[in-house]
Amino acid sequence: MSQPLVTAWNDNEIFRCPLLIKEQHLDTFGHVNNAVYLTLLEEARWDFIAGRGFSVAEIQKNGLGPTVLEFNIKFKRELKLRQKIVIESQTISYEKKIGYLRQDILNEAGELCCQGIMTMGLFDTRERKLVMPPPEWLRAIGIKGAP
Repeated sequence: MSQPLVTAWNDNEIFRCPLLIKEQHLDTFGHVNNAVYLTLLEEARWDFIAGRGFSVAEIQKNGLGPTVLEFNIKFKRELKLRQKIVIESQTISYEKKIGYLRQDILNEAGELCCQGIMTMGLFDTRERKLVMPPPEWLRAIGIKGAP
């Protein structure tokens, strides 16, 4: 199994999202288009936060939701049609208003195909600004020991 480009140095929860590469994910070269990786990673993120109190309906009701501030992505191996993958997501750290989430796309052999490091914050849709994360957000993103 390949080593990730950035390893987690904490025990925060790892979320796993299995997916299948489908025809609409491919480009003219027959592998996943680079922009589609971001869509797959986004799908994995919504998969774990939606069931933890941060669905679109809850975000609209409460006015608090995640926002992406920056995304760094490294492509290691190509993904092909009908390939089964698992996206592992883990919050690396959260300091004040800024958090970092690592996402690894692994193939069936457990090899690292792609790694993304996302800088994120919690956005107040009414005040239109980043806010300090409440305990329920920290729990939703798997921060170990969150109040």
